[in-house]
This record gives sequence, structure tokens and C-alpha cells, in this order.
Amino acid sequence: MPITRSAFQRYRLIDEVISRYPRRYSKQALFELLQDRCGIRSVSSLEKDIQRLREDHNAPIAYDKRRNGYYYTNPQFRLLRLMLTPDDMEALDYAREVLAATQGASVVAELTNALQKVRQSLDIVREVRPEDGNASGMQRKVVYVEEKVLGGNRQYVPVLIRAVNQDRQVSFQYRKHADPAIESSASARTLHPILLREVADSWYVIGYDALSGKEKTYALDRMAELEILDEPCAVPPSVLAYVAELFDHIYGITDTTDPVEEILLSFTPLFGYYVKAKPIHQTQEVLRDDETECIVRLRLAPNRDLLMHLRSYGEHVKVLKPASLAQTITESLRTTLGRY
Repeated sequence: MPITRSAFQRYRLIDEVISRYPRRYSKQALFELLQDRCGIRSVSSLEKDIQRLREDHNAPIAYDKRRNGYYYTNPQFRLLRLMLTPDDMEALDYAREVLAATQGASVVAELTNALQKVRQSLDIVREVRPEDGNASGMQRKVVYVEEKVLGGNRQYVPVLIRAVNQDRQVSFQYRKHADPAIESSASARTLHPILLREVADSWYVIGYDALSGKEKTYALDRMAELEILDEPCAVPPSVLAYVAELFDHIYGITDTTDPVEEILLSFTPLFGYYVKAKPIHQTQEVLRDDETECIVRLRLAPNRDLLMHLRSYGEHVKVLKPASLAQTITESLRTTLGRY
């Protein structure tokens, strides 16, 4: 049953109070608190809320007659783990800023997908309970999920979006990935931010660098001491136009000077299912799909990120076109074999 806003507030307050172990709140004290904070009118309303928490959310609420108060039989239980916390609210504000900055259909779809995952996760949490074990009393893992390592400094995303919206420059310290033998020190940078992009759970900002006179890309996980400056952005129209179309024909984040080309890839029938279910790029078209192979066409400028992605398919993919990309893949595989 969907939870109304008023019920949500009451449930959170009840959970907060009952979880204050070892203190016990009597029915009357809990009612008076809810009456003052949430406006409930009767003790029976409180009793109904507690019953719903027990039945709908498996809250282990019991009443201690000796101490005249409610408590959780499982002190580790927290209803807030199944509901929104202040951190969740901050995440929603972050999502709102991303959505407001982009206004793209794809972003709306991603946000909708994320909310569906949250609902699905809540259903899973309700089904997989701590007491569920086998006959010997040992707990058994029912659901395995991939632990993702998210890129660092994600808190910079709303700050940078704000800078783009306000058309203001930013300054930060930046540390490049360097040869292990060479110590890399952070250096001060100033950027006219244009847009942000997320790739493989890491965020990047693309902007205009006035010193070099061209666009540059920076990874947020290598940034520090980010600040929004008072100076307004001054991006040449040509750079704005270039960045606006930058990812229309680029896979991942790595820029390239290579031209956009028609790329033909032949996948084994099995991996054809995967590449159809999750296209490599928005330019992907399926040209052939039968019991022998699946051929797809892309319109991309070959770059390092595309090369790494194609290599991840191993023997299940063959580059048919262009010859230069096929040669690059061949040389890369030979170098790989040379390491063994």
C-alpha cells in the first residue's frame, strides 16, 4: 500500500522514538508527541500506525508492560533504512540539479530507472530478512549484487552545475595520472565550465581553458579545492559549438583528432544478443542478425575508450571496417600476448 506524506512523517517519528534504546516511551507519551508534531487526534490512530508498521514493514515493535513503553525486539532494526534519510534527500537535490541543468529526455529516463531500482531494492529488503536461514540456523545469502566503486568527488557535481548555470569560472587543484617513477604534483587550474559527463560511474567536466585557447576535460576524482569564482565565463562560440557536438560521435570521454568514420563490427550470435540489448553508442545500427553473426554499424571517431571497450569482447568481436581500427586492435592484441 502506498504511503502518504503524513503517514510517512508519523512512521519516521515513531521509528526515531522507539529506537532510542534503552529508553521506553509510553503509549500516552508517544501519542502526545505525535499529536504535537503530526497532528494526530486519537490514541487509536497511533495504535493503527503501529499495527501497519508491524504488518507492512515488519517492524519488530513490542510493548514492555513492566517499563510501560514500546521498544524494538531487534535493537538493530531501523525503519529509516527502508525510507529516505537526510543523505537521501541530499542525493535527490543533487539529482534535481542535474535534471534542471540538462532537461534531457535521456536524463529523465535515467532518473526514472533509478527510482525503479530503489523501489525494487525495498521489495528485496522486505523479502530477504535476517531471520531467514536454513535448517541448521546458518544464514544464507539469497541476493548477490555487484559492489560498485564510484568515482571520487561526486559532491563537486552540483557545484559545477551551479557554475555552468551561473556562467562563472571555477578554480581547482588538479593532479594528473603520471608515470609511477615520476612524482605528480597538483597544479592550480582555472576553467570556464561548459558541461559535465558521467562515464563508467566517474564524472568529468569539459570546459574552455583560456591559456591554451581550447577545450579541456578534467576528471573530478583528481580535483581538489574546487571554488566558483566571481569572474564570468568567456567561451568562444566555436568552442561552444564543438563541445556541444563532442559526444555525438565519441565513445566514452577521451577526445581524439581522428575523423568520424563508419565502423562495422561482427559479433558472434551469442554476443549479438548483448550488444542489441545494450547498444555501444546511440549511433549503433544492426545491419545483419542471423545464426552466423550479428553485424552492427557505428558512426564514431575511434579513440582510446572505444579501443578498450572493443577489446573487452575478446574473441566474440571482429572489426570489419575501417582497416585502420582493425590494425590498431591487431597490434594491441599482439602487444598483450607479448606480455605472457
